Amino acid sequence: MIRSKIYSLVCPALLAGILLVVSCEQPELESFDLDHNNPTTVAPDAHVGEVRKEGELVIVPLAVNLAQPASKAFQVELQLNPDTVTQLIGNGQLDGVVAIPTSQISIPTAATFSFGAKSSAFEISINLGFLERNYGKRVALAYRLINPGKGNTITAESSSAVVVLNTADILQANEIRYLSITNGGGGILEARNRQNYQSQSGGMNVPLGITLAGVPGKPFSVRATVNPDTIATLIEAGVLPENTVALTIDQVTMDTVRRIGSNTSSAPLDLFVQWSVVEQHPDELLAVAVTLSDPSIHVLDEEKKSVIVLIHPQHVLEVDVTNQGVYSVNRDNGGGAEAGEGSLKLIDNNINSKFLVGDFRGDLWAQLVFEEATKIGAYTLTSANDAQGRDPKSWRILASNNGTDWVEVDKRTEQEFPQRFQTRRFEFNNNDSYTHYRIHFDENRGDGLWQLAEWRVIRIP
Repeated sequence: MIRSKIYSLVCPALLAGILLVVSCEQPELESFDLDHNNPTTVAPDAHVGEVRKEGELVIVPLAVNLAQPASKAFQVELQLNPDTVTQLIGNGQLDGVVAIPTSQISIPTAATFSFGAKSSAFEISINLGFLERNYGKRVALAYRLINPGKGNTITAESSSAVVVLNTADILQANEIRYLSITNGGGGILEARNRQNYQSQSGGMNVPLGITLAGVPGKPFSVRATVNPDTIATLIEAGVLPENTVALTIDQVTMDTVRRIGSNTSSAPLDLFVQWSVVEQHPDELLAVAVTLSDPSIHVLDEEKKSVIVLIHPQHVLEVDVTNQGVYSVNRDNGGGAEAGEGSLKLIDNNINSKFLVGDFRGDLWAQLVFEEATKIGAYTLTSANDAQGRDPKSWRILASNNGTDWVEVDKRTEQEFPQRFQTRRFEFNNNDSYTHYRIHFDENRGDGLWQLAEWRVIRIP
């Protein structure tokens, strides 16, 4: 907590009628003489209580004095006076001081004197976030006294006061709540080989995230911008290869304003790029420069407020290779593979058709055999039109290079398809390539029939 005092200014000729309040770290100057032998005059007190932090506010205790005890209870109005600070900064009287905007200050409308009182205390509140953003600097505000009641007057020499605070006396460096990009902030985040991105049906999603250091408080917002010029500068400097293409905000999807709730230290910030954009640049690199700006409160971490997302198209593009393999099943529909609900409907790329099997016993499988070993890392299943009880519940993905020796590369249990014609994507870690892939259906949702609209397999880089 900081104790402040009131001091006079060095140039009273330029600043008549103004007192200066600074923190105790400042050199004390000549004090104004508050005794004008006027028993009914009002002036700012020459002393201030302890500056303290309360949640998102910094409280500055101040006071107003009378030359003699009040003969009647009355009020004197208080008013912020930002022009005074602007003038003092412009005249060099407050060199290196930052004016506190009135939007960051709360002041009572009046100070109240009770009968017999010689002083009236009041408190000015300053938003903590403003002081955080100006940490290490001195900041200032000014207020003035107007319209004292009951015939009292304001001393002409001291109608206004300037409060100067040293933010380093109020805050410790480790108390500053910095905002940063969670993943890759301050560097280059490379999206390739299933690292630092998530594959989705329409494109790739790069989770960046926003992190708030320190103790969270009230809700706030922060902007996220995309700046292609940054990429051009990095290419020119040789940081990024010459075949790098900068993406604009029109080519990606990202929330440009993130609103973060109270008592929250992190929030998602996702960058989504459609596959159609990636496919246009198979032999180039794609780069997106993302920067946080304009937080409503808190401070941007200058080192981690930005990230360069570098996408390697040749290492992220996925290919549906279902129809490149030789397809077979161990049990078919009673009408055969080409029937209206035969096995070929499982890979016809039409979710409105389906493969239906009666008397399901948990022994059904379908497989694809490729001419060359292929790395499959994801697949999709689409529910069909009829009863949910026919849907697959548990299954395994088996892989082989000879059709005899199989390894289990994925296993799912207790799965559901709440909607009809619902496509669900499943990913698994697969570091090897195989010629044979088989999906073995172990359970359905309890019906004697089994059905599925579509099975698609996806080759990964």
